[in-house]
Amino acid sequence: MKPSADLVAKFGLDLEAEVRKLICEGNWCQLLDVSARFRSYSSQNIMLLFSQACSRGFSPTLVTGYRGWQRLGRQVRKGEKALYILAPRVKKVCFEADGAEGMASEVLTGFRLVCVFDLCQTTGDDLAVPPEPKLLESESVSIGEVIARLGAFLELRGFTHCFEPLDSVNGFTDFNRRIVKVRSDVSSLQRLKTLLHETAHVVMHSAGHLSRVRAELEAESSAYVVCRALGFDSSSYSFPYVARWSQGNSELVGEVARSVHVCAWEILEFLEG
Repeated sequence: MKPSADLVAKFGLDLEAEVRKLICEGNWCQLLDVSARFRSYSSQNIMLLFSQACSRGFSPTLVTGYRGWQRLGRQVRKGEKALYILAPRVKKVCFEADGAEGMASEVLTGFRLVCVFDLCQTTGDDLAVPPEPKLLESESVSIGEVIARLGAFLELRGFTHCFEPLDSVNGFTDFNRRIVKVRSDVSSLQRLKTLLHETAHVVMHSAGHLSRVRAELEAESSAYVVCRALGFDSSSYSFPYVARWSQGNSELVGEVARSVHVCAWEILEFLEG
């Protein structure tokens, strides 16, 4: 069951209009930064948070409800307007099996809009803010550990990987031979970023059928989100201006954002498992 667009519009929020704004303002990289911070949020809620916050001049970092901030020793400032996100409505249903009452199970019945506030909209006790990503040394051991875990992730999907000199590209994926090749004569951080990019191709693009521009944007964006969430700075890559590849298609932007979000968190769940 998908959240109703009518529900969002009822509270004065036009999600499609907000995505169009994302296209026009070219804030794709900033949207990915927000995605890296909010692991438990759906891609739709991330876009809702991001667009509402940006229209008010800030980027969301930590959000919770009014009472939630009070429990943390902080108070929402007078006059602050809430940010809206979609939360599921569930109810417990008991299923019968072979004439006997079975276990209660939760069933999704719909969605509702809930109000949250960002840290910057509050005052009070100091809280730990999520650390900004740091540029790791090129020979960092932790990068090697992540690369090794990525190799194991690829093996589970039936792919091998290797590092070797490449003439004109940093990496590529051969779906027929089921092998990922990454350029070896670059820094370990660049090798990691490229391996993440190719891993994203493995996760999302084995069936083909996408334009190369969209596939590359999805793969690079997924790699960026994973790097950002792990504390690696790969921002030196210049993301394409969204309008160039979307051609103003807000539905396409939403589809890509969802694909990137799902792929990035699938990889992260394995890396941090």
